[in-house]
Amino acid sequence: MGTNSNLCQNPFTSKMSEAIGMMEGAFFVGRGELLTWINTFFKLNLTKVEQVASGAVHCQIMDAIFPGKVPMHKVNWKAKHEYEFVKNYKILQDVFTKCNIGKHIEVEKLVKAKYQDNLEFLQWMKRYFDLHYAGGEYDAVERRKGENIPEGGAPARASSVPKPAAAAPREPSRVAKVATVKKSAESENVPPAGNTAPVRKVAAVKSTAAAHDGELSGKLHDLQQQNTELKLTVDGLEKERDFYFGKLRDIEILCQTHPDQSMELIQTIQKILYATEEDFVQVDAEGNPIDGAAAAETTGTLEDIGSPLVAM
Repeated sequence: MGTNSNLCQNPFTSKMSEAIGMMEGAFFVGRGELLTWINTFFKLNLTKVEQVASGAVHCQIMDAIFPGKVPMHKVNWKAKHEYEFVKNYKILQDVFTKCNIGKHIEVEKLVKAKYQDNLEFLQWMKRYFDLHYAGGEYDAVERRKGENIPEGGAPARASSVPKPAAAAPREPSRVAKVATVKKSAESENVPPAGNTAPVRKVAAVKSTAAAHDGELSGKLHDLQQQNTELKLTVDGLEKERDFYFGKLRDIEILCQTHPDQSMELIQTIQKILYATEEDFVQVDAEGNPIDGAAAAETTGTLEDIGSPLVAM
């Protein structure tokens, strides 16, 4: 524990945290491995990455790394709304500040409980844990006083402002009105002989309700089919993303292990690999990188300059 306490006061911790970049192996850790780690080490039962959006799990990760630095009694494990999530992230940010961790927490994105944003931050937290956890016993359940993330999937998506205590009564929907009319009509006594008008009205209402139910059933089927197609598309995109990330990682390892690190070609490849959106590197027709202002003056597209990426 002494090692972690000193680490929390070390001004170089910030630089170490910032060194965990997108090309680190941490960002290739899959969803399943992350959930298994969280559930095993912290004795939780998460089923989705989105469940860490409340910030409570991240606070406990830091509590394991820096014992005594996180006020666990203030962490809200039952948080369901964005404004409650923000309070947990304030606690986390305070710990980052105390321990000189320079990682920027994108709270406005994380509290939306979107998969990709929370996956990337959890990958970063896992890598930081692997680098700095001192080992030893850690009673996760006792530290959070038996609290748990609410079951039933991802945290509730809600507005950042609490709802009023009482809302104005809503006008019954068309389906509810039809159902009420049907029930009322069926409960009425049989009309006197010769008076068939009420019977015809009830029959018309039943016919309208049946047609409306059929229309809703058709729309539901269409939406279910669209949902299935979107899931298949997302799965395909994730596999393609992992495939190309794997290729980039292989290229990075090849460059790092090459005996002649000073080769111009190796340096050029690394420059392209590590370029950010602000750096924006292009390659001209001769294979020379263009960056900075020179890239901004380039008017041709990737197809115009004959980029090998386009040829692929």
